[in-house]
Amino acid sequence: MKKLLLSLLTGILLFISWPNNGLSFFIFFAFVPLFILSDMILKKGLSSFSAIKFFFFSFFLFNVLTTYWIWNASPGGSIFAFIVNSLMMTFVFWTFQFSRKVISTRLSFFLLITVWISMEYIHLNWQLSWPWLILGNVFSNDVFLVQWYEYTGILGGSLWILLANIYLYKSFLNKKLDLKTSLVLIIPIIFSLTIKKNKTPIDKLDVIIVQPNIDPYTEKFTADSKYHFESFLSKIDSIATSETDLVLAPETFLQEQIWEHLFENSVSYNGLQKLINKYPNLNILIGATTFKILDSNSLTSTARKVIGKNIYYDVYNSAILISKKSYEFYHKTKLVPGAESTPFPKVFDKLSAKIIELGGISGSLASDNYLSSFSISKFKIKPLICYESVYGHLVNQSDNLICVITNDGWWGDTQGYKQHFSYSKLRAIESRKSLVRSANTGISGVILPNGRVSSSLQWDKKKISQY
Repeated sequence: MKKLLLSLLTGILLFISWPNNGLSFFIFFAFVPLFILSDMILKKGLSSFSAIKFFFFSFFLFNVLTTYWIWNASPGGSIFAFIVNSLMMTFVFWTFQFSRKVISTRLSFFLLITVWISMEYIHLNWQLSWPWLILGNVFSNDVFLVQWYEYTGILGGSLWILLANIYLYKSFLNKKLDLKTSLVLIIPIIFSLTIKKNKTPIDKLDVIIVQPNIDPYTEKFTADSKYHFESFLSKIDSIATSETDLVLAPETFLQEQIWEHLFENSVSYNGLQKLINKYPNLNILIGATTFKILDSNSLTSTARKVIGKNIYYDVYNSAILISKKSYEFYHKTKLVPGAESTPFPKVFDKLSAKIIELGGISGSLASDNYLSSFSISKFKIKPLICYESVYGHLVNQSDNLICVITNDGWWGDTQGYKQHFSYSKLRAIESRKSLVRSANTGISGVILPNGRVSSSLQWDKKKISQY
């Protein structure tokens, strides 16, 4: 029973430390109960395999309590995510437990850190990528603690957390807080507070952020798309000025079927061009699902065939920048496993329809790109589409501004959209760029390079705001 209680305590501490659930402070000793549990199993001479069920219970509880909202989009997909992520975390601790029988405790802790950070790195890069619960994300609402993410990224935060847990565990055994432990906790905070956070300002960009608040279940794909589009044009026209540089609208906002080679003939393009021609500096960055015809001699792994014809095409989750008499497409590169891509297709093809469905077109979307940034006047704009904003390595140093477009309405009024918004603060710190965000149902807003939220539009509010 004691081992089960220790396992339960770690799961609860991880949960209440996560953004919007409680206080990040708890993360610094969340793993201590598992270290105590590891000691108990080692002293009793039990097999390292006997610890697996306790480790798994801790991490499964953490995953379920923290990301339960995935269930709203797909029950099957949520269970899959809970189990896979929990197993990966469990494997790390089982490796630690096993190593304690063959190497010193100090080396075992070094191995734990190495394997955990490696696991998180894999989660940023493999086909089942799910970096939502990388430990370094825990400080996304306490950005004053981690201004040094500019140098280390979120994996630096994970390292800090693991070291703090190890040293606090040792302090618990010694029944006193020693100097080393205090320094591990305090030095990163002092360093963060001393970092110069204000970079050389760039020229001002006047932006209009659109939050249409269209319910993705009852309105987005069933209501009159023409009405929503014309209403959008009318509202932008009513507040735009000759100084307006950019209008930012959310992911998959355009509901028209858009073939990229025929975009100039589309209702959407011509309607947007009429609006743009009224204002000298106006550009529009907007989300859409787009289709591209492929050369039959160089088909991609995601190619689809037009029924009855020898024509192949790819489908993309796209951001489109429309300027005067020109346009460019950016294709989402980090696709949601299951909803937008089939990971390890030879294994999961038959399961792909049952894994997380978060909107748009189900199945494997394409992710090839011919550009990584848009240019507007003196600005280089980095577009990030929804899930991409959880990744810190996509922004280039040459970019001046990050534009996030997303639709978080699939998860309902839960912690999901709040966590997603808070992670954007870390992207601003890592790159030292301002970030503007347009979310269909919220939260939209402006985030400064130091991670501070300058302004925001809250959940379930329909509004168009100028900044």
